[in-house]
Amino acid sequence: MYLNEHSMLSIGQIMVKNPIKINSSITVKSVVEILSKNEFHALPVVENDILVGIVTTTDILKYLLKQYELEEN
Repeated sequence: MYLNEHSMLSIGQIMVKNPIKINSSITVKSVVEILSKNEFHALPVVENDILVGIVTTTDILKYLLKQYELEEN
């Protein structure tokens, strides 16, 4: 019953309508602050109001892991 009721919803009905957007020149630290403060897992990246990408918590973790590995060597 639960699955049937909600399987008919569209993404448009549940999505965030006016998400926080960032541009590609923002620092990694600033993105981490926005993600953690707002408990987000992704942010749209826009340039001149055009979507150019999405940054996720996984992207940040991969970047930080790579930096950590570089410091070890």
